[in-house]
Amino acid sequence: ARRLVREENVRLRGERARTRVLDEAVKLLSVEGLGGLTFGQVADMAEVGKSNLQVLFGDKENLQLAALAHAIGLYQTQVVEPAMRKRTPLTRLRALMTGWFDFVETRQLPGGCVITAVSSEYRARPGPLRDAIQQYREAGRARLHELLREARAQGQIAADADEAKLVMELLAYQAYANVAASMDDHAEFGRAKAAAMEVLAKAAR
Repeated sequence: ARRLVREENVRLRGERARTRVLDEAVKLLSVEGLGGLTFGQVADMAEVGKSNLQVLFGDKENLQLAALAHAIGLYQTQVVEPAMRKRTPLTRLRALMTGWFDFVETRQLPGGCVITAVSSEYRARPGPLRDAIQQYREAGRARLHELLREARAQGQIAADADEAKLVMELLAYQAYANVAASMDDHAEFGRAKAAAMEVLAKAAR
């Protein structure tokens, strides 16, 4: 029994150490991109030894994949889950969009939306990282499509609304706003946010 307790304590310490490292890694990732995520920089930020990081993650690619998943988990917890608890598809969609803009504007991660940034970074670089980014992108788009379809089925948006065009416009305004936020262009960020919400308002008429 004592051995099991010791093993459990070791496991919990390892999980806490991993989480602490990833909390710092995602901050660096949001600013420097996946390519800028190195054992040395993360070790300095998390105040741990490089050898400890190698024990936790093995190699740089595993660290990058883990940091990317951690960033998505942070967004999921702070934005997606609260939005999806709203009562109707349209209110869920509005909350999802508002939550994204708030997440970026309040600098939950210093560099804003990680997926928007790394999608550009890895758009022409095949491999596990690009595959993971593409899966996250597709999941985000699928969520928007599903909410729009549900809203249309419940009569909350026009029956002839162009679903694909709506999703494209919403994502385009997000991408524009992410750059504006990173450049501290508050006016352009505000215009992008207002335009995205206007897209939803028009669809709901």
